[in-house]
Formats: sequence, C-alpha cells, structure tokens
Amino acid sequence: MEDIAREAGVSRALVSIAMRDAHGVSATTREHILEVARRLGYRHNRVAADLAGRGAGAIGVFVADLHNDLYADVFDGIREVLDAAGRRIVLTVGAADGSRDTAGLDGLLEARVGASIGLGVRLSDAELHDRAPLGPLVLTTREVPGLLSAASDDVAGARLATEHLLALGHCRVTFLANPPGDGYLGRRRGYEAAMTEAGLDPHVQVTSYDTAEVRRCARDLLAGERRPTAVLAHNDRAAVAVLGALADLGLRCPEDVSVVGYDGAEAAALPGIELTTVDSRAAEVGRQAARIALAQVDHEAEAPEPAPITPRLITRRTTAAPTGA
Repeated sequence: MEDIAREAGVSRALVSIAMRDAHGVSATTREHILEVARRLGYRHNRVAADLAGRGAGAIGVFVADLHNDLYADVFDGIREVLDAAGRRIVLTVGAADGSRDTAGLDGLLEARVGASIGLGVRLSDAELHDRAPLGPLVLTTREVPGLLSAASDDVAGARLATEHLLALGHCRVTFLANPPGDGYLGRRRGYEAAMTEAGLDPHVQVTSYDTAEVRRCARDLLAGERRPTAVLAHNDRAAVAVLGALADLGLRCPEDVSVVGYDGAEAAALPGIELTTVDSRAAEVGRQAARIALAQVDHEAEAPEPAPITPRLITRRTTAAPTGA
C-alpha cells in the first residue's frame, strides 16, 4: 500500500479506506487510487484485512468431514446466505474420526473472524463451553444448552421413521446408532420413545461413522437367529452400508428387511438405492446458522433462538410390510 500511496500522492490511510470501500474518501479519489493499484498490479486481500483488523466481516466455517453429504448440504445453505450478505467464508476441515475437531475449530476461533459455524463438531458440551469466550460460535446438527445452534429436530425425525415402520406392521425394529457422545443422541431418543409407546422393546446396536465397520456390524446383526424385520440407521451412509450387508447375505430389501436412513442425502434418491429416509432439511439448517452468525457479527439485538427445523419423511422402495417374519 505504501507504493500505491506514493504513486497516487495520498496517504496510506486513504489507500486503505479506498480498498475497503469505506466512507471517508470521495468517489473521484477512490477511482484514482484503484486505477493506480491496477497499474501497479496490486490485488487487495480482503480476507486478510478482515482478520488483521478485527473487522470481523468474515465468517468461519468448520466442516467435520468433506465426504459427508449432510455437511455439504448444510454448507450450501450457509454459503447462500453469506453470499447474499456479501460476507466471506474462512473454511477449515476436520477428519471423519473427529481427531481434528480441536485444531480446526480453535484455529477459526483464534483467527478473529466475526463468528464461527461448526458443522459436525464432536467435542463435548464442556469443551465447547470452554471455547465460548473466544468468540461467537453457532453449532449445526446438534444443540448444546447455553450455546447458539441451528438444527433439525432429530427426536421428531426418528419418531417419524419409527412410526412409519410400525404402521407397516414391523415389531422387530433395530436402530443402528452412531457412537455415543454429547449432542448426537436425539435420533436414538426419538426411536426409543416411539418403540416404548407402541409397547415394544427398543433394540439399539451402537455402530460407527465408518461405513465399512457399519457393513460388518449389520452383517452380524442380520445373520443372527432373531433377525430384525426393519433397520433404522443413524444416517443415509450407514443405511447404504446396511443395504450392502443385505446383499452380502443374499437377503432382499424390502422383502426380507426394510431399511430407513436419515438426513435426506441426494445419493439416497439414486436409482438402485431409492432409500426411504428422513429429510433433515440440511440446507435450511445452514441458512438458519448463517443468519444467526450474521446477527452476532452485526451486533443485532438479542432475539429468541429459532426453533429446531421440522424434518420430513420421504418414503421410497426400501420399506414395505414384513412378509413372514
């Protein structure tokens, strides 16, 4: 900027104001400065300016796993709102096993972005509360008491899926649960409540986020003496792994076992899969998270936290009445 200021015959401060398109410089002077900058081959790094100046114009986004369709859909919703608001995104990516949550999220919180949005963060509630003083954090796909969040109503969604299977006549419904941890128990609670209210015993099989491990677990489950007639998986990727396990065993879906996924991933609708699933409305979750983050950055007056987003059941070919179990 020193070179531009010297060439344009203005102060460095005026160059900075012109580059940021801020008030305090006339349109003629701004155009003169920008023309000099173009001639000198200067390109203003607006993200760096935000971070260095505590301008807080940028929003940080932590994505736990780029391979997870749910997070991609949430991110689409975030980007839609932030693009419309003219805000930039500083992105960090974690790992599927959660091993990079601390480094990735702390990197954003310490980078002086205006606010951060966490997709799929698996740190404990206590660990997240410890980070609250570092700056506004909006969580998605989970809720933590006392922290900002945007989420689908997982309890209601799992109820929808379970009640759908019960209405078809299934009595032996197994829930393939994600690994236990703070913030991700709503789907299990919804399943257990629906089963209990129907006078049936819930059967929960804890599995993994790794699809190969889910497939092995599902094979063991489905090869047992008292095979479930239906399986509700904790997400669509796990449900597709269950379909693979059925194929491994020579079983048919839905004739032998019905399968329901969760999240409403685009891949669930593909020909040959056509998975019955709960649409968590991920893009809307992302839009809501972005709006909450912007309100924090712009210091808007506190408003009631939005209610969880209502999910939808999408029925496809992988569910039907049991045929003789």
